[in-house]
Amino acid sequence: MPTFTEQMNQHGRAVLNDLARERAQQSVPVPPPVLSSALAPVGPQVRPSGHLYQPRMVDSLEDLAFLRDARRHREHVLLVGPPGTGKTALSEAAFVQDAVDGLHTGLETIVGTADTDVPDFVGTFVQDPDTELYEWVPGPLIRSIENDVPLLIDEIALIDPRVLTVLYPLMDGRGELHVPMNPKLPPLKVGPNWSVIGACNPDVPGANLSDALRSRFHHHIEVATDWDLAADLGVPVDLITVAKNLESRKAEETYEGWIPQLRDALAFAEATGRYGQGFAVAGLLRKCPSQDRSEFTTAMKEKFGETPALSLGSRVPAGRQ
Repeated sequence: MPTFTEQMNQHGRAVLNDLARERAQQSVPVPPPVLSSALAPVGPQVRPSGHLYQPRMVDSLEDLAFLRDARRHREHVLLVGPPGTGKTALSEAAFVQDAVDGLHTGLETIVGTADTDVPDFVGTFVQDPDTELYEWVPGPLIRSIENDVPLLIDEIALIDPRVLTVLYPLMDGRGELHVPMNPKLPPLKVGPNWSVIGACNPDVPGANLSDALRSRFHHHIEVATDWDLAADLGVPVDLITVAKNLESRKAEETYEGWIPQLRDALAFAEATGRYGQGFAVAGLLRKCPSQDRSEFTTAMKEKFGETPALSLGSRVPAGRQ
């Protein structure tokens, strides 16, 4: 016969099971989320440079539509990836339809360096050479707020994290900018179309993003080269094969060197069409960082044969001058 303690344990389990069944019967199924109409595909866009941008997928969403919807909810986006993969192109294409001639291209841009300082963001006083008077010239951050457009911070990881604290009150819900260096300037409130897009290569020497800034970006997205798009744009299949093989080796941790990205591949295709494949291969080998060139040359040799890196040779024969 069960002891008193065992009887109480059995009774307790029975009560808990009854409560669980009751809650399951009372629970209302949660309907699946309804995607915002703002996520309707935007379609190909012509960037301010005149180049056509072909949209790509972010999970199940078009990248251009996603960036526009993130802005609508004032959600900041960080794009990370090697140079030449299309981070800047994506940012420009997403908002180019909002451009105003003579005023902005749909967003404001600042390119970060190790020397970028707060005045590079907010602006500074500049002396007029004619009147010798100092006039306030707003920087890209203030212009983005005044024009109510997103701010693209290219190479954001190269900027001193202490400088980037100027963004904190704008990105964390307070939405207000104070400019102590210009006391006459009132506090600036961000509008409904303002947001921050950061773009960086996390592997570049000196790259550093503070945890405080990183947490203020709602979405972190890796941007890699779309080799199917590269093929559609005329990049030779052999180069695409080399790049894909190197990417596979990198994933397997058997290769740590340089891999050409979309910008490099398009330049290769252009050079091939104008100067021939041999010239294009030699140029790409020279473009590869010197510390990686030996291994990259070996990978290229499998598809393109033996080719020395591009260099200036002897003088032009007299008969060809």
